Amino acid sequence: MTVDPIHITLVLASILCVLSYLPLVPSRHWFFRLFDFIRLQLLALLLLIFLVLLVFAFKAWSSAILLGLVAVSVTIFYQLWVVAPYFSKGSSTAASEGIRLLSLNVMQQNNSYQKVLDLVERLAPDIVLLMETDSNWDKAMESLEETHPQHIKIPKDNKYGMQCYTRLEMVQGEAKYLISEEHPSVRMELRTANNRSFCFWGIHPPPPSPTEKPTAKQKDAELLKLAALLADSNCPTLVAGDFNVVCWSQISKRFAALSKLKDARIGRGFFSTFPARWPLLRFPLDLLFHSKGIRINQLRVLEPVDSDHLPLFTAFEIQEHAQKEKESLNSEERQEVQETVVAGKAAAQKENKSEG
Repeated sequence: MTVDPIHITLVLASILCVLSYLPLVPSRHWFFRLFDFIRLQLLALLLLIFLVLLVFAFKAWSSAILLGLVAVSVTIFYQLWVVAPYFSKGSSTAASEGIRLLSLNVMQQNNSYQKVLDLVERLAPDIVLLMETDSNWDKAMESLEETHPQHIKIPKDNKYGMQCYTRLEMVQGEAKYLISEEHPSVRMELRTANNRSFCFWGIHPPPPSPTEKPTAKQKDAELLKLAALLADSNCPTLVAGDFNVVCWSQISKRFAALSKLKDARIGRGFFSTFPARWPLLRFPLDLLFHSKGIRINQLRVLEPVDSDHLPLFTAFEIQEHAQKEKESLNSEERQEVQETVVAGKAAAQKENKSEG
């Protein structure tokens, strides 16, 4: 039995094309969301398949090859259209001036505590956001309380603990539970040395995956509930953390649209942070959104610290007259948020009952 390479290539092309469009299916099941994460990898494979089909076309032209070339070309342009806003257009500000933020999912089972402490010492960030922190991480990071005396600590052993340290003046700070008591967030109202106030949120919603949550209901609910809270707030805001979603996904775009915040990656680059140990498979999972009154001076992915995530460093500044009134959500948008939150809370309650 002979193997036809053209036939195999056309089958692979068909599979890659179908997988590329699966995230358009209006389902929150992890299977359909999965292929949003690997768009860059799918794009690279599609380009390779396109070149292979071109070679076959020069050797033995056929209608099947033509159809394959057309399908792959359309899918390549579609993938490029999705990720195009994140190609770097160059940055006018290269210096890391302003307020400095370090955001890092430490990976709970990672015990390279000193590497994280050394990174904090070298960067001297004004805000340190750590995720997946348990009691071991809480104890190991105690020295940060000397340099960053204002802090909120929520250690948990379920991979959703969170610690946030700052050396800025904290006007107000609290742990928030947007959807589930198992998945905390932090909110801080901070004041800079030049007396400019802003709000900082650190979030870590659960991902849809075969090993975590079967659907994205809880994650979507957490993001949209936060978006609604931010839409009703006039405080200049920065939101950072492990979003467990890529920046070009529909839910990320919806979060930005409802909250009136901007994705810091747009026009700057992909800044892929996960998985740290597999560069060719990386995608941007640790995201950053900010209101118009906040200017991002630098965004940078740092060296690994033995976590499955790479640290994300940001330098930003609060511009004068940053606090402005924003257009609040309309009735349809509020209904969308409410329905999503109800579904998310129901999913969380169902999971708690099954675990109990």
